[in-house]
Amino acid sequence: YEDSARLKAWAAALDQPVQVVPTAPPRPCPPLEARPRELSVTRIETWMGDPYALYAREILRLRPLDPLDADPGAAERGTLVHEALEKFLRAYPKELPADALEQLRDIGADVFHPIRAKPGAYAFWWPRFLRVADWFLGEERARRAEIAESFVEITGRLQFEAPGGRFTLTAKADRIDRRQDGRLEIIDYKTGAPPNKKRVDRGFAPQLPLEAAIVAQGGFEGLASGPIAALTFWRLSGGSPPGEILAAGKADPEVLAAEALAGLQRLVAEFDNPSTPYLCQPRPDLAPRFNDYAHLSRLAEWSVAEDPA
Repeated sequence: YEDSARLKAWAAALDQPVQVVPTAPPRPCPPLEARPRELSVTRIETWMGDPYALYAREILRLRPLDPLDADPGAAERGTLVHEALEKFLRAYPKELPADALEQLRDIGADVFHPIRAKPGAYAFWWPRFLRVADWFLGEERARRAEIAESFVEITGRLQFEAPGGRFTLTAKADRIDRRQDGRLEIIDYKTGAPPNKKRVDRGFAPQLPLEAAIVAQGGFEGLASGPIAALTFWRLSGGSPPGEILAAGKADPEVLAAEALAGLQRLVAEFDNPSTPYLCQPRPDLAPRFNDYAHLSRLAEWSVAEDPA
């Protein structure tokens, strides 16, 4: 018995470190020439909420690997819905066909075909798409009379000078509608939950306001600048309700655009200082909901460190 207890004690001692050194949050400070000079509007929110994630993706060029044989997730489903709607709107940019629902369902069936190999995922996502399609066409029929032209998956860019040199902001807008009165509406499709109005108004969800800033400078290909009537999220959940149109922020869209651009210019200037570190989630309330780089930053170690007191 004594030998057994002694051996167990030795075994337990193997797992006891001689010294525990707390892990400090990472503070990478890459040189100015390694810092990005071009980013898309979808990366700016990450830059604000989790600079370390942007550092890992854009400077270290690290990309997460897809799990082996995984079912399509929410991101993949969103891509499929976007693709189906894009193909339908390109096919029918002005007048809707009499059999519009059948046409959209056929396009959706073609787009969703690759995931039929995953019966569980297909059985879940396809009925949702059918509900989205029916809702979407109801909205389209009601809106077409007031829309002069729709631009889908349209690319744009905006440039400005910063302390570290010229910075380029890029965008690929889901949809921009020019109304009959010449005003523009910028639409972003969301298959998940869109940011709330307060977050947009405070500048913490700047995607659509930055797209509006690009519009204001005539930065979208083939789209003349014009007054911004609305920034809108179309939530396409396929649930109950299957779709929902939500204003992005309560403030005037052109005011939001100007404020977002000014905020981006301040952000770029701050990170053009080589001593500015790419911190990991400096403000937890702004941290992204999904983080592919938390394990690299060892977030779980230093963020829950015990109070030394």
